Amino acid sequence: MHPIRNSRWIKPAVLTLLALGLAAQTPPPYKDFPQNMKQYFVGFLVEGAKSPQPQTANEPDPLTAKHLAYIRSQIEAGKYLLAGPFLDNDRIRGMVIVKAANVEEARQLLNGDPLVKAGRSNVEVHPAMLPDVSAVRVDYGTAK
Repeated sequence: MHPIRNSRWIKPAVLTLLALGLAAQTPPPYKDFPQNMKQYFVGFLVEGAKSPQPQTANEPDPLTAKHLAYIRSQIEAGKYLLAGPFLDNDRIRGMVIVKAANVEEARQLLNGDPLVKAGRSNVEVHPAMLPDVSAVRVDYGTAK
């Protein structure tokens, strides 16, 4: 008798290969689940402990200008895919869809915002499955 036929590993190996083959053919658990889903991180800029200083209509807030420049730099770097303020002037001031390898990287990017560094905003980060937004373009209207 051939020594391989008596081997104890053949049955488990064959069963494992069969199970893997069946698993590869198993459809997703939800038939209506979109095929173009990707993991992103949703960052919320939440009102911070330090209130903004009152500004006159003719005097722009320099920290807000730095905040907007930071957002633009992250969009141009491909890390922020979408960003914008909420208009209800409530506790959550804005949202960012972040492309990052993990939650720590997303949090680090959001914490680099000048409003966060100054304490005017705090950050909440939530992993999310969303349709692929890589085709969305943010247009600043000017070439750099």
